Amino acid sequence: MRATVLFFTRFALKRKLNLYGSGDPAVWCCDQCESQQSAGDNFSKWLVRRVLDVIKTQICTIALSFTLFNTIRLPREAFKYGDIPYLVIYSFWLLAVALPTTLLQLAMGQLSQQDPIGVWRAVPILRGVGHLKILTSFLCCVYSMVYVALSAAYMIWIGKGSFPLKDCTKLHITPNGYENKMNASECFNSTFLAPFTEQPQYLGVMAILIFVLWFFVPIMLFRLRKTLKMSLVILTPLVIIIAIVLSAFLSDSHVLTSMLESCEHWMPLSQPYIWHSTLVQALLSTHIVSGYLVSAGGTIYRQSDVRWISTFVTITNLLSGWLSVFMWQSIGSEGNKDSSFIAILVLIYQSSVSEKRSKEWPLLAFGFVLISGIITVLTLLFPIYDKLHRVAGDHWRIFACASSALGTALTVSILAQGIDVAAMLDELVVPVLAVFTTVVEIVGFVFIYGWYYLTVDIHFITGSRLPSFWLVTWWTIPVLLMGVTGWWLRSLLRSAWGEGQTLWPLGIVFMGILVVMVVMAAVAVAKEEQFNLLTKMASAFRPSRLWGPEEPMARYVWMSQRFLNENANSEHEFHTDTKMYNHIITKYHEKGNEIYNEDWLHAADTYQSQSPKAFIKSDLIRHEDTLYNDVGAIYTIPTVSTSKRRNTGEEQYRSPNMCIAKGELGGSINCNCNRHFQLNVPDLRNNEVSTSL
Repeated sequence: MRATVLFFTRFALKRKLNLYGSGDPAVWCCDQCESQQSAGDNFSKWLVRRVLDVIKTQICTIALSFTLFNTIRLPREAFKYGDIPYLVIYSFWLLAVALPTTLLQLAMGQLSQQDPIGVWRAVPILRGVGHLKILTSFLCCVYSMVYVALSAAYMIWIGKGSFPLKDCTKLHITPNGYENKMNASECFNSTFLAPFTEQPQYLGVMAILIFVLWFFVPIMLFRLRKTLKMSLVILTPLVIIIAIVLSAFLSDSHVLTSMLESCEHWMPLSQPYIWHSTLVQALLSTHIVSGYLVSAGGTIYRQSDVRWISTFVTITNLLSGWLSVFMWQSIGSEGNKDSSFIAILVLIYQSSVSEKRSKEWPLLAFGFVLISGIITVLTLLFPIYDKLHRVAGDHWRIFACASSALGTALTVSILAQGIDVAAMLDELVVPVLAVFTTVVEIVGFVFIYGWYYLTVDIHFITGSRLPSFWLVTWWTIPVLLMGVTGWWLRSLLRSAWGEGQTLWPLGIVFMGILVVMVVMAAVAVAKEEQFNLLTKMASAFRPSRLWGPEEPMARYVWMSQRFLNENANSEHEFHTDTKMYNHIITKYHEKGNEIYNEDWLHAADTYQSQSPKAFIKSDLIRHEDTLYNDVGAIYTIPTVSTSKRRNTGEEQYRSPNMCIAKGELGGSINCNCNRHFQLNVPDLRNNEVSTSL
């Protein structure tokens, strides 16, 4: 009896080992150890890649706070209205307006994975807002390139010659000896900003620099998201290191102390100009006006929590804004500072001359402006190139070169007409576009698309319900923006009327906004497939059938959530798995990139199977997710019975080859097909669900 038991034990052990490909227990144990070690190595590599990707993403977020809007424009406006009052009001607008709007743009971009124009599939009649954002981004890039070219030109001239420049020297005899009586503003106006008729050689040099910048800086966007992240990861630490060095070696604590103790500039708080300027500054600093956040939401931040990213964007802009003002105040000398369009460039040159610094310090300061300008150009061009890539496909780089040629011509024209044109774009045109697009965007998504569907969508991508606080802020933002802008326009028109000035740029801006919105709305209405004009217009206010996630699995779960939320009552409330969206997106990409190694010669023929089970659940949705147990498979392969296999050849391949469920989602399947697969979704004619196969 004992011998019999030992025999069967050895036989069972040998059979078990043979299942793993080896009859030797030692070999089987080694195989198991190697497989476990390989799995551990793969997990370690995945974890390292994931950590590095998170670090790169956060560096890209920090880069947004070191653009020219924060490092140059904000200190200039603070010099004009008073440092501390301006920063206090700027901080208020960041928290009250910029934070909720940033969350909205990131959420809509991450959900739809579209560009600033494509995201308006949610409300097609307001598609013109996306075009205005692209136009605003291009205009900002045009006059920002003037700053970048000026900083590059002065770096070259200071590096190859003496400092101060010979063309900026007017010596006069004084009791203390010879002194230079030409200040920095006169230096700029007599060199690279001089009229073409007086100094044509300087305009030629600037034209060459502008051409080089417009055609070589966009090379960093050659592969869009990948090269953008790589460029920002390299440039952001450089600009931070230069800022630290400048602050550590050139700052004067006495200037900062006097700035904090002075209260003489608190009077402008009663004027509308400081409130409107800080509002526009908050929209520019966070890139709300350019559409960058929408494009980045579906690319750079596609696997990030939009709530934390929007909070981090606000905090970094808040800190960098205050630190930028303190840095330039401490570097510059005491007294009234220049508040023109090139105020910071004037401050760098003037302070270096007055303090008799060596030319390495102005080179470092101009380099800081140059790198900050390159980051600005990259972030402004990214949504434009993203749209070109979606429209032109692989030929988008040809259109990008055409846009660079147009940008070069516009920048040189602005420089030839004088720096006042760039100041007009920065102080009149862009602020109106910024406020208008932000107001219409909030109204379109919160009131037309619907705050309820908006909260459901954010619930879908974050896994948790949105607090009512965000809804209250979205409802109040249009009122705040329109109130402050109306107050500013009233004061501006009254002052211009009293001084006999004309504000023709404002008229052109309003006419351009009206034309773009009407034309794009007409195009959207014309594309609607309805019977008459009224029904077309009504349909243009509702989301199109292409609105929503692009991935089929994510789209299916998103539609299921919307359907269940629309039909939920007080007793049955829908709850989403907090990791369902990211899980589906990850599995979708893994399956799409997986190498197929199936043995087709020995695989079981599905059509010869006699199993009565007609459907097999997709492995993208786990069996433990009880939420989808009664829905059925999304993609299923029908089992063909023996009786149907015996039909004639004409009946065997009759159409339709795609079966459609006649009931609700997860309902009974009433279809008659024998090939390919069947799609378990409601009838497209009744529910208007579009699916790309």
